[in-house]
Amino acid sequence: MQLYDFAQKVLFSPAERGEGFIKLSVTTGKKGACSIAHSHPRDEVTLTLKGEAILRAGGKEYHMTEGTAVRLPPGLEHTVEVISEEWIVVAAYCDECTLCRGSEGFFNP
Repeated sequence: MQLYDFAQKVLFSPAERGEGFIKLSVTTGKKGACSIAHSHPRDEVTLTLKGEAILRAGGKEYHMTEGTAVRLPPGLEHTVEVISEEWIVVAAYCDECTLCRGSEGFFNP
């Protein structure tokens, strides 16, 4: 997945450590940062640690503030736009694990 205007620090992931099924990362963005529309092959869970952002998914907008947790179901296309000076979120999702990907590295529902 490619994110624009965001910095991401992966704490652990199958690709980084060769083990496990979950990718855990801390993502930060400054005011006006926007992601491209994307989805994940399994659930994504996020927790906003600082700041505010608008999550757009399924034709709705969700205001994400400090302490807000969101679960996105598999395959739900979404975007995020930062509306505060800085936004920091912890996200857990499964994009790299062998449960999500077939032998050729593609999503295999």
